[in-house]
Amino acid sequence: MRRGVTVSRRGVLGSSLALPVTLGGFGEANAAPVASADLHWLGDAPPVAPGAAVWGTSWPRGAVKPKTAMTAIGVDGQALPLQTWPLAYWPDGSLKWTGHAMAGAPGKGFQVKPGKPVSPGKPVQVRETPERIEVVAGDLVCQFARAGGTLIERVSLAGRETLRGGRLVCLNQTLPPDDLGPRETQVFDGVIQAVTVEQRGPVRAMVRFDGHHRGAGRDWLPFTVRVAVDAEGRLALTHSFVFDGDSNKDFIAGLGIRFDVPLTDELQNRHVRFAGEGEGMWGEAVRNLPGWQPTKFALADKFPDQLRGERVPDLAAMDAKTRDQLLTVPAWDGYRLFQGDADAFAIDKRTNTKSSWLHADHGGRAPGLGYIGGVSGGIAFGVRHFWQRHPTGLEIEGATTDAATVTLWLWSPQAGAMDLRHYSDRAHGLEIQYEDVEEGHSTPLGVARTNQVFLWPVAATPPRETLSAMARTTAEPPLPVGAPAYYRACGVFGVWAPVDRSTPVKAKLEAEHERLLAFYQREIEQRRWYGFWDHGDVMHTYDEDRHVWRYDVGGYAWANSELVPDLWLWTAFMRTGRADVFRMAEAMTRHTGEVDVHHLGPFKGLGSRHNVSHWGDGAKEARISQSLLRRHYYYLTADERTGDLMAELVDADHALAEINPVRKVAGKTSYPTQARSGPDWFAFASNWLVAWERTGDTRWRDKIVKGLDAIAASSNGMFTGPPFGYDPATATLYDLGSAFTGSYHLVTIMGGAEFVFELDGLIDDPAWAKAWTRFCAYYSAPLAERQAALGPRAIDRYFAYPVWHARLTAWAARKLNDPVLAQRAWQEFLSEGKGGKTSRPAPIERVAGVSVLDPIDEMANVSTNQSSQWSLNLFELLALVGDAAPATLPADWE
Repeated sequence: MRRGVTVSRRGVLGSSLALPVTLGGFGEANAAPVASADLHWLGDAPPVAPGAAVWGTSWPRGAVKPKTAMTAIGVDGQALPLQTWPLAYWPDGSLKWTGHAMAGAPGKGFQVKPGKPVSPGKPVQVRETPERIEVVAGDLVCQFARAGGTLIERVSLAGRETLRGGRLVCLNQTLPPDDLGPRETQVFDGVIQAVTVEQRGPVRAMVRFDGHHRGAGRDWLPFTVRVAVDAEGRLALTHSFVFDGDSNKDFIAGLGIRFDVPLTDELQNRHVRFAGEGEGMWGEAVRNLPGWQPTKFALADKFPDQLRGERVPDLAAMDAKTRDQLLTVPAWDGYRLFQGDADAFAIDKRTNTKSSWLHADHGGRAPGLGYIGGVSGGIAFGVRHFWQRHPTGLEIEGATTDAATVTLWLWSPQAGAMDLRHYSDRAHGLEIQYEDVEEGHSTPLGVARTNQVFLWPVAATPPRETLSAMARTTAEPPLPVGAPAYYRACGVFGVWAPVDRSTPVKAKLEAEHERLLAFYQREIEQRRWYGFWDHGDVMHTYDEDRHVWRYDVGGYAWANSELVPDLWLWTAFMRTGRADVFRMAEAMTRHTGEVDVHHLGPFKGLGSRHNVSHWGDGAKEARISQSLLRRHYYYLTADERTGDLMAELVDADHALAEINPVRKVAGKTSYPTQARSGPDWFAFASNWLVAWERTGDTRWRDKIVKGLDAIAASSNGMFTGPPFGYDPATATLYDLGSAFTGSYHLVTIMGGAEFVFELDGLIDDPAWAKAWTRFCAYYSAPLAERQAALGPRAIDRYFAYPVWHARLTAWAARKLNDPVLAQRAWQEFLSEGKGGKTSRPAPIERVAGVSVLDPIDEMANVSTNQSSQWSLNLFELLALVGDAAPATLPADWE
């Protein structure tokens, strides 16, 4: 049952009426929820290549009990092979999210519901011995090592070995890339420290490797590699590493995954393929038939067959003349595709290591797929986000020998070494450059990157059309999703609602958001926000004078999750179901959760505030690392790596014992450290929320309640602070007896509001509900009312950014059933403040000529802070007080 508490309204809009504050989840599920999920393919793009689909499905509260078996049913009524595991639980113990792997994926939609699952025709099985782990999926047998430097010992298909010696490689240089002095290239090989079987089939088995790279007398670069083997015969690898070197001495010159491919066919029946843009495919035989001399070569008519990858005669089947002629044709031993930047790749080949490389072809953006093998079988391999994460490479050596060596370069040696040093050796001033730099803090120590790789063992060289389909799958793996209305009915992810164009005003507001979002999508392309470390992030603030983003100006450069663009994009996807928005949000989550966060070292568990370098800022805070920013991706995709990142953060608050977030602006206290209610404590609490819902362990809930009650009972409730005393050992907040007299807006705009909105209905805490609703009602209230409630120190000029806090007023309006507050919320959103300036995103204008390097489209002085908060407030006002939206927009909106 829901419980109500009474909040005094005295002073709120001049009323002393007492109204109930309703507790319970926004959009709470019906009393008798239906346990079935209708799913479709993201972007209406069903699988076109072999591989199990993996995703997460949400469920209404109380609909599905733990350990409930699940089945998948296609549109034809046939059951599909399905594997299910829990991802999260509701407070009542029922399933909130489940992870799934499905084989035999249908071309159209399907339904998941309780029921007995069916197994694949060739179920995946795991066999373990003290020496190795063996995963079997029909004719596919994969053997994994438990120790040493080889992760994948052997992969065979129908008894034929197609891959062996899967291993990791790193090349390191000790001098910066621009230092032309004598340098040593150190070679490091991955070494296993631990192996875990995380899933055992029947659709998908998962083997996890943890270790370090070893060489030059040391171990460094810790890695986690997961290898999933599915019933469709594909291996999916997730490769993660953490940088733990010295950025002044360690310059990674190559980082990759390497394996050997046994070759038994004669050279004219061996083939290499590289995918290009669109359906493009480069392909040749290791030794081409000389079809260009049809009158002199007896097998010239077989050249088209060879180019298709079909079998041509062996040497023994040729007459002596033909055989001798063919043996004069060069055989190509080495091949490489190098993606040096976002717009250009080159393909080279060579006959041997003593000879030069020959330029073979070139193109724009390679999807990262290649193939090496023969008519008797081989391996197709794909690296996701290949051109976006340049400099990357695909390299094949030994194609003329009995085993070719393939290296998938996540950082290609052809590019030169990466340089992770900070962009400057001194600070440049917070007041002018907005740069918060502190000695020893501008370090990449602990930053990480994750990449995905796909391997397809095949029994023969696939047709080019098949390889092209594999390339599309590599670039955008198929993903089952639900409709926005389904997720909304499940009550997940707090306050939001599907797109609403029910009135002319709402339609205009939705159109404005689409225009703003499209601008950022174009900016990613226009500004080429790509590269190994940059891909996924966006910039913070625009420089209208230079017609560029402030890429070189302190905290105005990379956004690093400031004011949660992550939540903006994920909520935009939840509302629309658009595939392009999902892919943009996915890339940002992959970046901000890995590159912008320290995963080891003194700042472990904290992220770096926005800066010219992703890791360059002196402020290391939980507002960047918090799990609130990763939950959508984890629950929608069941991505294990993202689960790891969130699990790492349960004790992130302990980092405050050494890194006090207000150390530069507040004096020391008698407490171990200090924490603001927001963004610090709310970030910690979001980590605990994820731990609670993933495990059902109520000790995490109790930590949240403890903090909520401490804030509610403090001298000024949510207006206390901003800092509290804090003891990480006991997760205790201590009231310092102060009240912020100005608008300390970071309390809610770094995800604090979204976090608290989602707590409604998960935690029943009347004292907290009263304190929060009071805060929401008064934060942007007229000065007289605010001072009546908070005292005369509540100076009006400090309570700024009304458009960023309109959602608070809307929340109070919804909870207090107050139409006047609802109208005020819309007024706050539609104007910037006292001057009445519109909050509408600026127009987009074309700039050309000598003022710019190339013609561009720009939005003058656009700020990602404003864009993110404007969008989130729009979404939340439409969901909370949409019925109170005005009939017309201000004149300057028209």
